[in-house]
Formats: sequence, C-alpha cells, structure tokens
Amino acid sequence: MRHALRASLLTAVSLAFAGNAYAKTLEARYLFGLADVNGTIRSSWVTLAYDREHHELLVADSSEGAVRVYKDNGMELQRIGGDEETGYIMGVAVREDGDLLLLARKKDRTLILHTDFRGELLDAVEPHDVPDGFTADFSPTGLRYADGKVFIVDHATMKVLVTDTSGKCVTSYDFHKLIKFEEKLERAVVMRSFNVDASGNLLFTIPSIFKAYVVSPSGNVQPFGTKGSTPGKFNIAGGIARDEQGNVYVTDLLRAVVMVFDSRFEFIGEFGYRGWGEGRLISPLELVVADGKVFVAQAGRRGVSIFRVAIHDSATERAGR
Repeated sequence: MRHALRASLLTAVSLAFAGNAYAKTLEARYLFGLADVNGTIRSSWVTLAYDREHHELLVADSSEGAVRVYKDNGMELQRIGGDEETGYIMGVAVREDGDLLLLARKKDRTLILHTDFRGELLDAVEPHDVPDGFTADFSPTGLRYADGKVFIVDHATMKVLVTDTSGKCVTSYDFHKLIKFEEKLERAVVMRSFNVDASGNLLFTIPSIFKAYVVSPSGNVQPFGTKGSTPGKFNIAGGIARDEQGNVYVTDLLRAVVMVFDSRFEFIGEFGYRGWGEGRLISPLELVVADGKVFVAQAGRRGVSIFRVAIHDSATERAGR
C-alpha cells in the first residue's frame, strides 16, 4: 500500500486529447535532491546551468555569491568563486567546450568571467560597443549562453544584451518596446525568468499577465498561456526551459507544478504538486532540462529536486505495434 501510494505521488498528470492521433503523454519520476557529505543542500531559488559534456549541474546561489558543481548522482563536486578573484557571482552559463561563463560583480563593475570547467580563471571581459542609451537603466541579473553568444539579462527592465565571447555587442532586445504591452499594464510587466533554447530562441515568463513568450532571433513573438488554477493553466508562471525535442517546460510557483507543452504549446501534462514530502515542490522557479532529467530550484530552503521525465508519442507507439 505504501509503495503504491508513493508511486501515485510521483506519477505525472498526463492528457491525451480525444481524437488527436498525435497526442503525447508525460511520465515523471522523482529521483533525488542535491546533497553533499553532510546531507541535502538547503538552498532557495538558485540559478541553474548544465554542463552536457561532463553531465554536471552548476548552481549559482545568490546567498553565497558563488557556484556549486554537482555530479550526475546529485553529490557536490566543488565550489567556485565567493572570493576576491571572482567577486560576487550572480549567474553561470556553460559553453560548448565545457568552459564556464560567470556573471560577476567586482568593485561596482559587472564582468563576464571566463573560466575552465573547474573554475580556473582564464579571462574577464566587459560588454562593449553597446547601443547608445541601452545601459542607462540596465542592471544585469542573469546570464545565458547559446551557440557562441552570451545573453546578459535585466529581468526588471526586460532588456537583454547579446554579445560574443569577447564582450562585443551583437544585438540587443528591449521587450517592452518589442511587444508593446497595453499602457495600463506597463508598470506591472516584469520578466520572471529568461532562457535560451538550442536554436537561439528567447524564452521568458511574465506572471502578472499569465503569459510565457518565445521570441525568435529575428524578433517574431509567440505568446502562450491561459490564466487559471487547473492543469495546464498559469497561476504564477515562473521558470521556463525547452528540451531537445522542442517541448516547453514552465513552472508555476503557486500551484507548485512543472507544466509541459509540446512545440505547438499544446499542454501535455504536469508533475510536482505542492507539499513537503518526497517528490513534492515548494514555489518552484528556475529549471533545466537535460539528459532526460528536469532539475527544479525551489523556495523554502528546499534546494533542487531532480526528476526523470519521458514524453511518449502515442502515434509512434501505435505504429510500432
């Protein structure tokens, strides 16, 4: 009975749309939380990045100003930064070659630090050739990397500066200007989470209007999301990420779930649910999807939970029978 109850708690809610030959179903299973030799790491709302070459998770913790690195089994491997050399680290990203980029604050300067995959400092750059006026109210709070480009994010102003690895500005985005929100909503519109997929599409959420957005590199805007408290709807949208198949994952802080949508933004299913037990979530925010796993950062010093996730295509399964 106990094992059956546990299995039911860890199985995702999935939808198969009636009459849809291409319906997908979601299967999710809780694996473990991050830990060190002393036990579970008690962190809140950390920032995540994943090293696909070494299969390691990197966690930037604003309470420490440093980055912790975890092995594939969830055990801490090492700690990077938190000293005079690196300054206060606010974000981390991983390049294709496994080297790291750290968004750091040193002596009132915001720098991008380039280190090897073990944190040895190789170089430090400041963004340059930035459009006039762009940095007037620009205060970086996040960092992402994709396909040779560095994405420096200010969540509050909804601005993103894109540079090459030398710090030279390639392009910039001001989402307030690009999307043109209704005037009555302007002050309430703040980006909660930002990410970049493998194709260079920009993904972000705006909880106050119950929307998530996917913006192509050319500036084409695709919003999705519906207000509500039932499966597949947004109450307080949080983190957003995309897997290798184009499926989109969005956390909901209030409902405490991870929702999964296909590449057409059709709801597939969700998992997590509010609670303090194993496999449950407390205000999930940032997330990373990699190697068939979903890494979810939470509030309440709940740390980071790792789930094994599989999405099944019913049409493919039927064809194989």
